[in-house]
Amino acid sequence: MKTLLFGMLALLSLGAQAKKEIEGDHFILQGKIYEIDVFKDGAVEASNVNVIVYQDQEIYVSFFGKENGSYEFVLPVGHEYEVWFGGKAYVNKKVYVDARKMPQRKIGYECNIDMGLFKPIENAEFPLLVDHYVKVRWDSEYRELTPDVEYTEFKARELEKALKKIKKTHSGY
Repeated sequence: MKTLLFGMLALLSLGAQAKKEIEGDHFILQGKIYEIDVFKDGAVEASNVNVIVYQDQEIYVSFFGKENGSYEFVLPVGHEYEVWFGGKAYVNKKVYVDARKMPQRKIGYECNIDMGLFKPIENAEFPLLVDHYVKVRWDSEYRELTPDVEYTEFKARELEKALKKIKKTHSGY
């Protein structure tokens, strides 16, 4: 169950200052993507996962993560982003990043999001994943991108409940 929770939660470590040199009017969106086996409670690095980034509700870029599950992309501050992880191979999870109030500075920011995904399950729907799984906003007090931890924990609990129910009905896996 611990591994399942790890995989279902998007692990966030948000840094105020980017470790790589990028211009102050941008931020790095980066992390690792893991494939979760919901029936065996295991996780491995997911290779070549489709990631789609929408900027202000229009497609901005689509790319594939690396063989080791890592991904990285530089985005301009001052916009809203919706990032879709998974493509056709996985049940998609969406992350909302509100970077509209991020100020420019000498060195850019970074946003690290590790994401656990799982393959579609026959005759199983996940309506709770239609909405964002994680929400991240600029916090002017702390001067960094900050996740809504309460919201993400709620979504993780709801997903865990749905998966427990599916495990009971799909005992043949």
